[in-house]
Amino acid sequence: AVVDTGILSGHPDMAGQLVNGYDFVSDPQSARDGDGIDANPEDPGNGFGGGSESFHGTHVSGTVAARGNNGVGVAGSAYGSRVMPVRALGAGGTGTSYDVDQAVRFAAGLPNDSRTTPQKPADVINLSLGGAPFSQASQELYNQVRAAGVLVVAAAGNQASSAATYPAAYNGVISVSAVDVQRRLTTYSNTGSTIDVAAPGGDNSVDINGDGYPDGVLSTGGSIADSGVNFTYSFLNGTSMAAPHVAGILELM
Repeated sequence: AVVDTGILSGHPDMAGQLVNGYDFVSDPQSARDGDGIDANPEDPGNGFGGGSESFHGTHVSGTVAARGNNGVGVAGSAYGSRVMPVRALGAGGTGTSYDVDQAVRFAAGLPNDSRTTPQKPADVINLSLGGAPFSQASQELYNQVRAAGVLVVAAAGNQASSAATYPAAYNGVISVSAVDVQRRLTTYSNTGSTIDVAAPGGDNSVDINGDGYPDGVLSTGGSIADSGVNFTYSFLNGTSMAAPHVAGILELM
């Protein structure tokens, strides 16, 4: 499960790679889809991340499970798996810890505000998000999720800080920092005792390998046009990009 801004379900590199998800953005103004929580996790465009309309959740989902061996675009790190898109972030990529917790509960098959659960709970939950302070209620939730046998992976944060950030620093959550194309810690990545593992997060400010492209992580994305959404591929960087690499490897395992 990718708990994020939702999904561009029509992206050609995500064809056949999705299972049903849910939208837990409770504020209609932030949701930008005309209502509060609903069964449609489609991303209307949030302006979150490296571009004006970066479709963050679609980029993260592609890193996990973009279709392989199809002669199109990129291949996810675990393209034999399927993604459950669970929307918890709305306009500008902002959200509330309550909405995120409800999304996590849904993905893990626990009781939640939608009064429904997926046919099969997720094996792994990816959280390429952060910012809320520690919450004992959230810690108890992650204890429940782990007790249910679900693995949780979260981005460590991009503040170049050693301070604990959440949800990555919760007990039972695998916290992921970011390395660049030379396997060195990136300048933006958080550090500290709560970090569990590092993975490729990229660095769009350089082209060390000399291929003519920024050394970010290339994945599925979209752009807004007068005619609607164009399905694209984009380079983004951050611990948000590192976390789904780990989620994909855990899914392979």
